[in-house]
Amino acid sequence: MTQKHSMDDAFIQKLNDILELNLSNENFGVSELANEIGISRSQLHRKLNSILGKSSSQFIREYRLQKALEMLKLNSGTASEISYQVGFSSPTYFNTSFKNFYGYSPGEVKFQNDTAPVKKTFSKKLAAIIPIILLVALVVFNEAFNKEKDPDSIVDKTIVVLPFINLSDNEENMYFCNGIMAGIRDNLAKIPEYAVVSRRSAEHYRNSTSTLKIIGSELDVNYVVEGQVQRIGDRAIISAELIQVNNNKVLWSERYDKDVSEIFAVQANVIESITNKLETTLSSKLQDELNVIPTQDQLAYDHYLKGEEYRFKADYSLQEAEEWLSILRKAKLSHELAIEKDSTFAQAYLGLAQTIFDKQIWDRSDEKEMERVFALTNKALQLNPKLSKAYVTRGLYYFETKSPDKAIRELEYALELEPNNQNVLNTLWMLYDREQDFTNALETFDKLKKRIETKQDSLRVYEKYRYYYAFLDDYESEQLYLDKKAALRPGFSNTQVWLYTRTQEWEKALEHINKHWKVKNQQTNAWLGAYNAHFNNKAALEHYNNWYKQVEKEGVTCWLSSRSFHRYGYVLFNDGQIEKGRLMIQKQIDEFDQSLNSNRTADLWVYFDYAGAYALLGEHDKAFEMLDTFDKLNGWTMWGGMVECAKIDYQFDNLREDPRFQEWVKSGEEQLKVVQDQIRPHLANPIP
Repeated sequence: MTQKHSMDDAFIQKLNDILELNLSNENFGVSELANEIGISRSQLHRKLNSILGKSSSQFIREYRLQKALEMLKLNSGTASEISYQVGFSSPTYFNTSFKNFYGYSPGEVKFQNDTAPVKKTFSKKLAAIIPIILLVALVVFNEAFNKEKDPDSIVDKTIVVLPFINLSDNEENMYFCNGIMAGIRDNLAKIPEYAVVSRRSAEHYRNSTSTLKIIGSELDVNYVVEGQVQRIGDRAIISAELIQVNNNKVLWSERYDKDVSEIFAVQANVIESITNKLETTLSSKLQDELNVIPTQDQLAYDHYLKGEEYRFKADYSLQEAEEWLSILRKAKLSHELAIEKDSTFAQAYLGLAQTIFDKQIWDRSDEKEMERVFALTNKALQLNPKLSKAYVTRGLYYFETKSPDKAIRELEYALELEPNNQNVLNTLWMLYDREQDFTNALETFDKLKKRIETKQDSLRVYEKYRYYYAFLDDYESEQLYLDKKAALRPGFSNTQVWLYTRTQEWEKALEHINKHWKVKNQQTNAWLGAYNAHFNNKAALEHYNNWYKQVEKEGVTCWLSSRSFHRYGYVLFNDGQIEKGRLMIQKQIDEFDQSLNSNRTADLWVYFDYAGAYALLGEHDKAFEMLDTFDKLNGWTMWGGMVECAKIDYQFDNLREDPRFQEWVKSGEEQLKVVQDQIRPHLANPIP
């Protein structure tokens, strides 16, 4: 055995010993394991990937599952009891994870002879001939299947529920119409065989004059659900139909004239009719879930639908701050009224939690509100443990409050409940990526690539390709996907500007900013100030002066403003305004102090610019303290191109000749190479 193998074995054994001591602690995750072993999370990820080809979270989960198998074989307790003993917070999630790993459920352990996961027990010879067997079987099956089946029944079950038409005299009843539509869409999305387009993507086709064939082609779906709703007092007249896109054939249609209190029965009947027509077999468990009546109080449901409609309409990126806050206040009040009418209404608690969370992401003036999100989400799950969106919300809460391991577990369980949910997949990818668990991030990315249904999905996937090619320093491929994004959504792109930064094409960056940002707001002036600072200090000073006037009047209104004070200071230094420059840089340091003292997850870029601020003041030891923190937290791989950026960023000019700075950059290059080796195999077959 080589010395390296011996050291690796000793390292893994030490990890196992630590996990054994903390086996029943569900809160003991990657962060805790890294702290115990004395290295950073990112170093642990890299080391485990190098030795075992596994991520840190995968290593912990598999250790727990192996211990669970040993206990089950010894009949040490029930599966539920053992799930808690090995650190799973949910027996349901334990059962799913166990079956995914071993190929059989905990209850079937006594019938098994081997302890290795099923997926690892195939011999090489068998593995080699399996594809041939499967191919032959597939050909035979297809021939038989196509002889017996109507051609209409063999189409992939991809569905869009288009916005229902409101036929009510009162336009205010639109919330009720949309609520019926959203309820049907959400229930269809729970069925594993179906890929259902998100409501937000479908919303683009409200009042559209496009034919169903065009809509089907643009959304890449084979079936469309259309409907109309008319509410007259306590009566609701609802029409719905299922249409096959390729031949415009109506496969099913129904008209309901019911009391409003019977809405849930109508929605259940629509789902049952569609699944029957598409020959979909539902498990009894899923049938029971789809037939659950969320509330018996019609007024509570009415308030809930209004709250969800307001929440759907609130869009910070499109609305003025006061308008956005006003809509969220209405959503919050509606959900509170729903809870007041029915204190057992799980979805209303979740809706209130999501509304508060939406506000907290942009407006962090009251940190206590985030704890309310946690309490409300827990209440929703206590009332209904099958609410996948509640696990997503609780996961995001954990991430925002610096518990990334818990966040990922919540999202993984949400994905078990709704395996085709694009939003869950995207959020899970984001969490894996932010935690720099590139193995799981890339596996999730591979799933996302297979589920491109809409223009928005394409944009997301193109952006992820751009993101990964930036890590590889492949400018040509990165630009290719930036062009693909621009073709689908023209306009300003901060990632295009980021590429121009790393290629030092300052004029192109300025041209892009000026072309797409006609209004000189805080963000525009901050961008223009930063890029002009590379070659035109006079122009940079003009833009930064305008920017600072806006900040004094409006407060900080964008992420770029929150980290531009020290760059303004740099420009002031160059203009000879030393005292004012120092004041601006100190203001930046105070901003970063406040950010790091918050209970929220800090952006690693803070440490990068924090170091730059200290470097500009000549406080080199403090600057290197921040650079070391950035390095230990693996800030190099938070965003493709960080090594290139560090080499050219003017905020580090005072440090560039220092051997410590050169060692810091070298460490970044080494970290980047590890990530590049993980990424390359997944980019072997990019999408067109």
